Amino acid sequence: MSQKQFDDLRKLYDTFEYRKYEMRAEDGNLFVRFRFSGPGLRDFMPEWRFPLGERDIDLNDPILRALVFNLGLVETISYYKAVCPEKVVIKCGSLSASQMDWWKKLYYNGLGEFLYRNGITVSKDRLVRFECATTTDDEPAVLHDDKTYSGCLVPVGGGKDSVVSLELLKGEDITTYVVNENATATNVIDKCSHKKGVYTAKRTLDAEIIRLNEEGYMNGHIPISAVFAFSAVITAYLCGFKYIALSNETSANESTVPGTKVNHQYSKSFEFEEDFDEYIEGITDSDIHYFSLLRPFTEAQIAAVFAAKGKDYYRVFRSCNRGSKKGIWCCSCPKCLFVYIIMSPFIEEDELVKIFGEKLLDKESLDKDFRELVGLDENKPFECVGTRSEVAACLQAYIESGKKSLLTDRYEAEIGKLRTQPLSELMKEWCDDNCVPEVFVPRLKEALAEL
Repeated sequence: MSQKQFDDLRKLYDTFEYRKYEMRAEDGNLFVRFRFSGPGLRDFMPEWRFPLGERDIDLNDPILRALVFNLGLVETISYYKAVCPEKVVIKCGSLSASQMDWWKKLYYNGLGEFLYRNGITVSKDRLVRFECATTTDDEPAVLHDDKTYSGCLVPVGGGKDSVVSLELLKGEDITTYVVNENATATNVIDKCSHKKGVYTAKRTLDAEIIRLNEEGYMNGHIPISAVFAFSAVITAYLCGFKYIALSNETSANESTVPGTKVNHQYSKSFEFEEDFDEYIEGITDSDIHYFSLLRPFTEAQIAAVFAAKGKDYYRVFRSCNRGSKKGIWCCSCPKCLFVYIIMSPFIEEDELVKIFGEKLLDKESLDKDFRELVGLDENKPFECVGTRSEVAACLQAYIESGKKSLLTDRYEAEIGKLRTQPLSELMKEWCDDNCVPEVFVPRLKEALAEL
């Protein structure tokens, strides 16, 4: 892709439309369908399914309708990016001026990796603007919700982070949350004997966007965690959950491209978490709290807690995006290598080899990923990985323990020159930039004290 293709497509397709959202309750499920259109291009009709069980719902409930409308707004990003029109027209709802600014920020930062990797330069103000049938500078009235909420909804991807959250929340009323069930998440959830329930939503992309990708239209990373965030609030509202406990760590705040705001994990960052909370509070005063339980922790601390509390999950957890659907480690990507490195100070190497199936630090094919992870090359891999400094600290600990490998032997001198805190100091850190409810703070601090 190129700047020219971006500019040409925006001239050819200057508008994207969010036309409609439809809901129906049937067979114990809430079915949602959105109708988008790229005039002159394609129409799109993505769908969601939210299990209701025996619950009765009112399809005219203004809070539910507002939440579904906003789920549709975040879903537009997956289809908008094919041609990146300058204008998004919303025909089925309205936004205030400040809400439009909120969405412009999410589009711009959430598509930061997409723009960077496609060689596109555009300002936030020029990327997209929103038009609605009615627009006002006044904020919409906050919808009152007098329902009582309780329990924790815990999104589970199947990696070490969600395992740590599940274990730290032992004793709470926990229901796991998955969008589009996969082998890894299922295996982890099955191992969690203290959960009270399992909730699985289904998201279906319109196949037209896949065909556009195959035809050579623009494609790339979207802020998928933002999509899941809106869906989780709908689930909490439908089912009465007070807490939506994410497993995003402070390491997710680091940019992927140094000196820029380009961050593969933008919608996992604390900045997005705060923005999202504020946005939802502008819609309803429901007693639902969206937060990341692990935000005070670094990836290294999470790895240490996982090593101590997650032994039952050693054979089933998978943090590999390529292999998670099949429940395997691909052992050929930067995410696999990162997890191997970050756990190496806390799990014996023979056990690590049993987990992954091979010794990843001996793989010549992972040389470039190794350099990017530790900071010897400029950019980090475009994956959900920790900071360069904690990777370096874990590798220094690996070397100092007397362990040997192809990659650490090759770069031992360079790693030794990196200025980083010793791992022992990193293990004492606590990030105050978090939204963790006070009721959960003592168990987090206790877990760190045990390391």
